[in-house]
Amino acid sequence: MIRDMELAVARRETISTQAKGQSKMDKKLLTRTNFHHQQTELRRKIRDIHKATEECTKAVLELEETQKLMSSSLLEKQEQLSAMQSSTDELEADLDRLLALKQQNLSELVALQTRVKHLQAVKDGRYVFLFRSKQSLLAEHRRLDNRLAVISIILDRVKDEYPQFQEALLKVSQTIASKLQQPESP
Repeated sequence: MIRDMELAVARRETISTQAKGQSKMDKKLLTRTNFHHQQTELRRKIRDIHKATEECTKAVLELEETQKLMSSSLLEKQEQLSAMQSSTDELEADLDRLLALKQQNLSELVALQTRVKHLQAVKDGRYVFLFRSKQSLLAEHRRLDNRLAVISIILDRVKDEYPQFQEALLKVSQTIASKLQQPESP
């Protein structure tokens, strides 16, 4: 009986091993129809991939062309912006110059109007001398000369401390020096 049981167990293991081997063989067996079906499926996938690749290539080429157009457009716009900026700078410089000229003309106009007013007062006999005596006139001249001398000293100090402003202050210094050198004529 033990032998029969051992034989039964051995037979069962053999049957089990054969069944496993058979199932593995069934999976690996490839029939001609299955092969043809897989081959057709792979060809279809390859065709789809080629189409997708061509579409991607076309899209890339279109995008590169668009990029070139955008780059040239951007470069053109930058050149236009640069030209407009230089034009704006020139116009701003002209505007500043014209505003300075306007201010200067306005100052001259006010000075001339004041002079006309004083001359009209002299003509009409309404002019009143500011200094009624020669001594008060000389005192005022001395006061103004002292003031000009102080301003001249300040300008000389500024020119020494800030040599970059010498050119700008030269005309003012010369005018003050000429006023100081003029003989007093009351």
